[in-house]
Amino acid sequence: HPCAITAPRFVVKMSAIATKNTRVESLEVKPPAHPTYDLKEVMQLALSEDAGNLGDVTCKATIPLDMESDAHFLAKEDGIIAGIALAEMIFAEVDPSLKVEWYVNDGDKVHK
Repeated sequence: HPCAITAPRFVVKMSAIATKNTRVESLEVKPPAHPTYDLKEVMQLALSEDAGNLGDVTCKATIPLDMESDAHFLAKEDGIIAGIALAEMIFAEVDPSLKVEWYVNDGDKVHK
């Protein structure tokens, strides 16, 4: 294709952490270090694009500071859980006081 842009590809090695009796389906895969960017910096950039320096003004205007809530992820399609460690990094960046309890593991199957 004449307009195609080709960028160099980087191979990032990922390793699973397992114990002797761990099922293959539930191995935890930590986000790899990337050779060209800092993952935390990329998260901060993405969050600042969403909320800017002032934070999410709609949330600040409508949700009391002391409000607590529960949230649940809902699978809209069948799939496999992936990215829990990255999600935890993002949640910690947004608010270090967030408490998250996971009832699934990376590699677990989910159904709608």
